[in-house]
Amino acid sequence: MTAHTFRRGLAALACSSAAVLLPAAPHAGAEIVGVIVYNTGSQGPVMGCPQTIGAGITDPAGSAFEITDNGAPLQPVTLDPNGDPQVLWTPGTLGWHTIEVRQHKPDGYTASGHLDIEVHRVGINSGSVCLADGLPLWINPQTGSLFT
Repeated sequence: MTAHTFRRGLAALACSSAAVLLPAAPHAGAEIVGVIVYNTGSQGPVMGCPQTIGAGITDPAGSAFEITDNGAPLQPVTLDPNGDPQVLWTPGTLGWHTIEVRQHKPDGYTASGHLDIEVHRVGINSGSVCLADGLPLWINPQTGSLFT
């Protein structure tokens, strides 16, 4: 019985020591909760046609935002009615793209989130529609992005 009690005490000591020794994570709440490419349809984004990239932000107040495609900045980054960042993106190459959103907070902390997405269709942008796979994909004249 004493060996069993000793083992329990040793386990409790190890757990409490780990809790004390592990550093607390700064800004434990996730600021960027998701990165999305809107209106890509069931087959993903189309090279040569505009899509809107957006990100869900839990606390956008006072922050500056940066959105990149494979490290190249996309501009201009604007804010939607909820204060979340968005940008119009026209993929220029086929293959995998890493879309990264960075939130630069006033206190100097930077949060980031990313999305890996494949572009495997080529489209022809005629202004009001994008022709992809022989089908018209309508472009919203107010946003400049694809309707689906």
